[in-house]
Amino acid sequence: MREHKEIIRKLFKILCSYKEQPLELEARLNEVMTGKFYPVREPLYEKDDTVTDALFVAVGYVVLYGFDALGDRQVLNIYVQDTIVAGKSFTEQKPSKFELVALAGAYVMKIGADHMTEVYADFSDAEELARLIMADMAEKDLDRLHLLKRDAETVVLDFYTRFPEFFMDNLMTDADIASYLLISESTLRNTRAKLIKEDKL
Repeated sequence: MREHKEIIRKLFKILCSYKEQPLELEARLNEVMTGKFYPVREPLYEKDDTVTDALFVAVGYVVLYGFDALGDRQVLNIYVQDTIVAGKSFTEQKPSKFELVALAGAYVMKIGADHMTEVYADFSDAEELARLIMADMAEKDLDRLHLLKRDAETVVLDFYTRFPEFFMDNLMTDADIASYLLISESTLRNTRAKLIKEDKL
């Protein structure tokens, strides 16, 4: 088992980077947060589940999938290490339109909705903090979508530069990566082969 106190200390520093928080909040998080290692890929919440925990990705990756009218999946987000994940399903405690999956090697910390409600009640700045975090996440999503407007070679190279494990360890299928980059699988494969041939990957 990983040392949760060290993970929560890091989380607390991240929270304080948005807005300074009392040390009592760190102590509370140590009391109520739990963690789990995922040696293999594992769904955390499936479509139509109510997300009952806010997540902190301590190590590895958690992937968010969306679905079109035909039920086909698309990778909408890849949550990296040190990311807080708390979407609309969690905040409203309603069924989710999305699926959350921990990739192999991830270590994820959780805090339940009931404990989060108590945190909001006991710490006056906690709800404002949550709003700041969610606004920051939304802005990062917009930045990512803007970057996808570039040419395929730049997009693919940037992806594997940012996520080298996805190139070396096959953590995700080509279909998933292509859906995330908004390109076809053939474009992904051809572009990747070109980058490898040019010794850029």
